[in-house]
Amino acid sequence: MIQSKLTVGGKVIFSGEFPEAATLRKVEEDGLVTTYCDNEFFSSRLTENRVGRYLLLGQKAQSHVDCEFEVHRTGLPVLMMSLAKDSDIVRTRREDRRWRTGDVCLSLFPEEDSVVNHCKRGASLELFNIVLTEPVVRQLAERHPDALNSFCRDFERNEAIAYTPEGTQADRKLLNLFRAIEECNEMGNYAAKYLDTMILDTLSMMINRANESDETLAPVNLALSEKVHAARDIMMTQYQDPPSLHALALMVGTNECTLKSAFKQEFGETVFQCLFDYRMSLATKYLLETSWPIAEVGLLLGYEYQSHFCTAFRRKYGMSPTEFREINTVPQNPSLT
Repeated sequence: MIQSKLTVGGKVIFSGEFPEAATLRKVEEDGLVTTYCDNEFFSSRLTENRVGRYLLLGQKAQSHVDCEFEVHRTGLPVLMMSLAKDSDIVRTRREDRRWRTGDVCLSLFPEEDSVVNHCKRGASLELFNIVLTEPVVRQLAERHPDALNSFCRDFERNEAIAYTPEGTQADRKLLNLFRAIEECNEMGNYAAKYLDTMILDTLSMMINRANESDETLAPVNLALSEKVHAARDIMMTQYQDPPSLHALALMVGTNECTLKSAFKQEFGETVFQCLFDYRMSLATKYLLETSWPIAEVGLLLGYEYQSHFCTAFRRKYGMSPTEFREINTVPQNPSLT
């Protein structure tokens, strides 16, 4: 829920639940919800676009007089990436922060938060925000603990935190990412698929800016990490007839060279070593839990010839599948007579 208050010259013009407290017009079209508020003192537009697990918020406002516009929010804690597309205002929480055009900020918002926008007459504000709720951040942290566990701990503090210094400007790559994410609806059915990658890439860059790192791929590149995890998932799903390395790279949206090096860095083994180990783990399961013939087990794992399967199994375990089954099968107790 959002409460808002507009103050002009020390006089409260309106105060109440936003946007009902002001003149309101709401439009819903193609999954976008746009709320317009307009009065003689202040005009604003809020656009909400929910795509998959993310919420994209566009904010645009202009003051017609010197005023203070206060917003009080209650709801799920969120991690937010913001770009000032057009701005020259001061926003106050515990301290003042001037927002200028091109500024970016990575912020954490608790369950309850207040901000006051100090606006001069004619001042404008246009922000684009990428919102990740606490459950989404915690879900991502399960796969990327080194990069995201600190945010999970900060949620426990239940206070507003701005990670990037005041005046942090977006470079061209970051601007292009924000623009592509904002225009994701133009991708049609592919929007959700590509949004994950773009948002994780943006979050990587924002974390690195907060860490004051000049290298955009260090210390974290969440988007590339997601791609190699996706590549591993594909190999484990298609282990009977796996794609080539080149095809796999195209499937996850990278190139063969990058996939090879990133996969080895992430998992400590090559793509095909991972595939081999997965096949062999399934082989032991089938050998111990079924009475299927050795050739049939091999076929199920993608080995057309029994001899190839036996050679691979011996390379992994130092014995043939038949020997493995004999050694590890618990003999049945003879019936008592």
